[in-house]
Amino acid sequence: MSAHAETSHAEHPAEHTFHPYKTGMNPGVVGLIIFLVSEIALFGSFFLQYGHNRILQGYTWPQEGFEIPADATSINTAILITSSFTCEFGLIAFMRGSRRGLLWGLVASFLLGAVFLGLQVHEYITIGFTPQDGAMGASFFCLTGLHGAHVFVGLCLLLFCIIRVLRGHFTQDKHPALLGTSIYWHFVDVIWIILFTLVYLTPEHGA
Repeated sequence: MSAHAETSHAEHPAEHTFHPYKTGMNPGVVGLIIFLVSEIALFGSFFLQYGHNRILQGYTWPQEGFEIPADATSINTAILITSSFTCEFGLIAFMRGSRRGLLWGLVASFLLGAVFLGLQVHEYITIGFTPQDGAMGASFFCLTGLHGAHVFVGLCLLLFCIIRVLRGHFTQDKHPALLGTSIYWHFVDVIWIILFTLVYLTPEHGA
């Protein structure tokens, strides 16, 4: 190609240029959103099975002789919801120029999430029934266990972000990992609110 042709091409770029990120969103965040849509389908299948057992099969929930610790779990629910607020406050503080505010928000969210998971394990130990005790017992442990696994993943993401904050990796213009972690953590909280409402707050003995 001649020098004249190269100069002409530089001065007059092609009219049709491919722009892969027309949404303006980081591709990692877009990928996370797509992943969370698949997670909604996963949790939805578990909720459908739970509803099938209770509504169509008419299974008693909780099973006779057992109680669901709704009061104690209400406190645990408040802990998890609070962790979502601290995560968001940390991100807002960072966008206002406070790296320390971000760090404390992430640390608070991590600690609250760890407390939630620890109390969930304690509930498993003391609740009095196992996944082998009927279809509803299996549904209970599958739903709460699946959610617990997501909380554990969220804790790993929070810890990863805390380490990166300490190393000064994030800037106000470039922080897709923070945004993605925040979205994921809020998703975990919303799923728990639905789970808590359906499983803990709607007992129906003698169905």
